[in-house]
Amino acid sequence: MLTFSRGWLSKTLIPGLALMLIVASFSSPARADDCKRVANILVLFDASGFMKDKWDFFLQQMNFFSQAMPVTADGFFNVGIRHYGLKVGLGCENTESILAIQQWDPERFLNAFPRSVSYGVSSLSAGLRAAGDEAAAAEGKTIIVLIGGGIESCNIDPVKVTDQLCRNNPDLEIHTFQIGNAPEGSFYLRGIAQRSHGTYNRAEDTRSSASWHAWMKRNLVMPCAPSAPQSPDQNRAAIGPVLFDSKSFLVRSNDPAVDVTNLQNLDAVARILRGNPSAKVVLHAFSDAKGNPDFNMKLSRKRAEAVARFLINTYHISSTRISITPHGSSQAMLQTPAASQQPGARRVEFEITYQ
Repeated sequence: MLTFSRGWLSKTLIPGLALMLIVASFSSPARADDCKRVANILVLFDASGFMKDKWDFFLQQMNFFSQAMPVTADGFFNVGIRHYGLKVGLGCENTESILAIQQWDPERFLNAFPRSVSYGVSSLSAGLRAAGDEAAAAEGKTIIVLIGGGIESCNIDPVKVTDQLCRNNPDLEIHTFQIGNAPEGSFYLRGIAQRSHGTYNRAEDTRSSASWHAWMKRNLVMPCAPSAPQSPDQNRAAIGPVLFDSKSFLVRSNDPAVDVTNLQNLDAVARILRGNPSAKVVLHAFSDAKGNPDFNMKLSRKRAEAVARFLINTYHISSTRISITPHGSSQAMLQTPAASQQPGARRVEFEITYQ
């Protein structure tokens, strides 16, 4: 086992955690009204030969993970660890549990990783099956955090394995973090996340405990109680709109800054809907003043439908909770000629309603 002594913990983890607490208090703190959305976290990681040159990076990621846990909804999650591809000779049935799902203990968590990686095969599918069985047997909702290259050395499709797991356990979520940039790994890890209501992430983008904390806040916690109902105008002003390129009804924009903002606003809407079962959203869609009114009305409807599809397919929001109101260029016509041509006129606004 790779051991982390108490001296190491006191010199490295505790100061890092103290710094994280300070950072979190100014950026994204775990508020008193944040509750756990899930009860258990099972970390499934790649310990095959693919990780030979990436092992130090992986251990650094797990250190960041450990630092972020205590400031995420107080860190009161049960956590387990399972790996695949470690024991040479077990072939395509290669998987083993290192640390069963249990109450969060940072020292046991960090000490549970093997001293080094194997250079044998990596059976991602076998690891998924074992992790799925463990998640199904755990008490309360369990998510799987899959971290690794995403390489499958056996003649099995891990995406199809994920489909089977989700049919047996519809509530299962698998969130993937790709180490490296192997195209096969990206294909599999994206497919696994998509099939299991999870998120696909690049591990290289989570290079700090603050990054892990931000991800945990988005995916592991939710408000403890529905927010108080607001007026329609307040609801529509609370979250920014999705902006569209000219003549386009694609949610993703060619402008990188607009694209990032759009995704952030969609994520914010999804979090509200997930955290408030009685909440619904009305999509108010607009176009700019170019073109004839009939074309603009149809275009604004297509934009609202695109946003609805994104919420349904990406966040699994029920279509019964989404309604559409196209406005065409009606509001753009009330603006100044210059403003009516700006990207802000080509938008979908969100109105959150509560029953």
